[in-house]
Amino acid sequence: MRARLFLIALASATLACTTLLPRTGLRVTPIVVTATPARRATAIPGRTATPFSDATATPFSQTNSGLPQCAFVPGQSVPANIPLLASATPFPYPTPEPPTQSHASPAATLRQLRVFQALWDAVNENYVYPDFNGRDWQAIGDRYEAYVRAGLSDENFYSTMDAMLFELGDEHSFYESPQAAAESDAEYAGHNDFVGIGIMYAPVFVEKRATIIFTFLDSPAAEAGLQPHDWILEVDGQPALDEYGELRSTLGPEGTTLNLTVAHPGGEPFELTLTRRRITGAVPISYCMVPGTRLAYIFLPGLDDETIPDQVRAALEELTADEPLEGLILDNRQNGGGASTVLEELLSFFTEGEVGQFTSRVETRPMVILGEDIGGSQAVPLVVLVSPDTASYGEVMSGVLQNTDHARVVGETTLGNVETLWGYNFEDESRAWIAQETFQPYDLPNGIWEKTGIVPDVIAPTRWDLFTEQDDPAVAVAIDLLEK
Repeated sequence: MRARLFLIALASATLACTTLLPRTGLRVTPIVVTATPARRATAIPGRTATPFSDATATPFSQTNSGLPQCAFVPGQSVPANIPLLASATPFPYPTPEPPTQSHASPAATLRQLRVFQALWDAVNENYVYPDFNGRDWQAIGDRYEAYVRAGLSDENFYSTMDAMLFELGDEHSFYESPQAAAESDAEYAGHNDFVGIGIMYAPVFVEKRATIIFTFLDSPAAEAGLQPHDWILEVDGQPALDEYGELRSTLGPEGTTLNLTVAHPGGEPFELTLTRRRITGAVPISYCMVPGTRLAYIFLPGLDDETIPDQVRAALEELTADEPLEGLILDNRQNGGGASTVLEELLSFFTEGEVGQFTSRVETRPMVILGEDIGGSQAVPLVVLVSPDTASYGEVMSGVLQNTDHARVVGETTLGNVETLWGYNFEDESRAWIAQETFQPYDLPNGIWEKTGIVPDVIAPTRWDLFTEQDDPAVAVAIDLLEK
């Protein structure tokens, strides 16, 4: 599917970063954003149904030390026997349908034409692939300029500019309306603010259901006991996914109710009634100790929230307060990327020095990591979990740790979409994210991960909706590697 159709709605990786290289009429921001094709934030408030009695609904427990304990127990848990994911079919890039024309004032059309021209010029001068992926960028520009001149509402204009970038066929570049750009900035700062039930989800198209990636803290979903991997089968009596692959009707006015049919993976469906309410705050990580070991696990939901490094730092400090870890599992299976600043700070906990370089059409810049040891984090043995949902800087993070010999990678080959996007902010406060650089890992060919993805050292199944924390097959492999 077209990747941008499934960018996170409420925890998006289309983030703002320090503005660099200002240009006339534009503000330019280097950043990598998620290209994960199947993630959404939405909301699920307090339920009125009977509380969960199934023990598998609780992923962590607390010990006397106060550290959360992972649900997977070595020697007791039986890893789920699930298939590996099939290779994705390449998505064809048809020409988008012409936009719906509408009346626009001459002033609005002139403003739109200025933004269009600035966008076209930005791609023409800076797009990472000089041949524009074999597309005729001049002809594309002529066609879209005619659409603008014929009259477009602002809403249609923004979607039309996104369609123009889509024609480049890189599955990464995209366009944001002024409202979307402002929401992205707030989300990057950890200021999510929406009314709903408080989950991040991924659609499972073949099964026509959604699966939960995580729940927001203190959300109705968390209070109801919904957990990662749980299924959403129906929303208000209708199939969970609409014709566009979106989860139905989860956002809405505060205080309104939502009827869900849900299930634990492989379990029997049951009903919940939830009440939407306002959800605020940062995207949360989760972490735990593997019972009976000095191994720890940290789930990274993405790199699109600038509070994530501080959350990971605090987790490492808590996990190592009494004694060092003997191994650490970093879960990037749902990490769709985010901001370069978040990536570099997280990498600094586990490695240091020059780890690669970014190459554009006009320059090369090194990626140098300044190390920060937190309770032995620079030396702790690492396993990084990846999947085809790992994308963008989620891939770069995983690949760098593998390439520097600090981590073994477990799971399935990643998406292979690691161009660096630069943000161009226009006069109307809309924004384009344009693929502008490739990443060359240290001592490897330039752009290698764009072609191959991150290839695991050990293959393990990763289909998120077919296992729970209690029987996670990739975690089982990671524990086995670290214990050996």
